[in-house]
Amino acid sequence: MPGPAGKPPQSRFPRWGSLVLPGSALWGTVLGLIAGIYFGNAAIGTAIGAGLGIGIGMTLFAAAVVIGSKDV
Repeated sequence: MPGPAGKPPQSRFPRWGSLVLPGSALWGTVLGLIAGIYFGNAAIGTAIGAGLGIGIGMTLFAAAVVIGSKDV
């Protein structure tokens, strides 16, 4: 439903919610790579870091969905 003066409705979904999945996947991969190099196996560290990053990102994305759907 348009607001005053025909403006489109303002989105309630937080901006950080749309950035959290790619950001957490990227940071998880990078930090996993660093930890993998430190502990001796970069491939396994990268895979574990990416998995953890995506898991944390999905949790934060779910929080953004809850915040965005508040008072609907």
